[in-house]
Amino acid sequence: MERCSLKKDGFEGIYFEGKRSPEKAIIAVGGASCDEKTSVYMSRYLRRAGYNVLVMGFYLWKNLPQQMVSIPVDYTERAVKWFMEKKGIKRIAMTGVSTGAGYTLLAASLVPEISCVIPVVPYDYVPEGTTKTLLGFRRARRSQYIWHGQDVPCAPIDLLDEMGMLGWLNDARKAPGYGMSRFMRYGYDRLEKSLPPQARIKVENMHADVLFLAAKNDDAWPSDIAVPRMVKILRENDYPYRVEYHIYEKGSHALSDGLDKMTGFARFALEHMIPAEKKYPKECEEARQDSFRRVLRFLKEW
Repeated sequence: MERCSLKKDGFEGIYFEGKRSPEKAIIAVGGASCDEKTSVYMSRYLRRAGYNVLVMGFYLWKNLPQQMVSIPVDYTERAVKWFMEKKGIKRIAMTGVSTGAGYTLLAASLVPEISCVIPVVPYDYVPEGTTKTLLGFRRARRSQYIWHGQDVPCAPIDLLDEMGMLGWLNDARKAPGYGMSRFMRYGYDRLEKSLPPQARIKVENMHADVLFLAAKNDDAWPSDIAVPRMVKILRENDYPYRVEYHIYEKGSHALSDGLDKMTGFARFALEHMIPAEKKYPKECEEARQDSFRRVLRFLKEW
């Protein structure tokens, strides 16, 4: 195990050297509510499979942004350079779950050396950044991400101006098919009606094989809408790399390893903000295990 730091390497991460496929390496990132410990557990099945894995932080880790605003995509560029120059590894994959999947897609669209991409329950538009308050979230009026010091074009969260956080929650509570546990999905479904084209992640610019995984009627955000949309764009652009995707009929947003180790807000979200886990516990666990098999098979064939 090797620690990488922002000061020394330009990014925060923990590198786990594996014995399988020494010419390959995987950058793995967690989600929006995932600290360092949770991010490491989420990559457990990849490390157990014997791959070289860099668990990289992009948010919430010590020394990194603590709010979902102005998060550098440059961390990934530096990590790729570190692999190539310090480890002699040139075949680099990247994977992430939820917000980490969006970060993965954006990074792969900007860093051409990434040759395999596995976004798990992703979204294909960059949202406006937000800051946490006592009552929820506030618009940052800046992008969630920056690249080489410049804001990445983003979709404004006008909902927070139109009704405020309390109004958003109240509307979600009363809306059929949503409720308080699905308030994030409610907000993203509202956002879907006015997405600016410039905020779309340009997946057609990737130079990578890609495996998309999503859950139907995702409780957190529209990964089930985003994945077919991205596949369609790639096909229309005659994307020259391998593309596979699967949407689980009764899976959940928690298509991740390490659920048994989650604490804090990640544990709260798992227990209270993902109704599919209570409605279809057996099917959700089966989907998780199947997703691990699909990922490992895809990595073997890459």
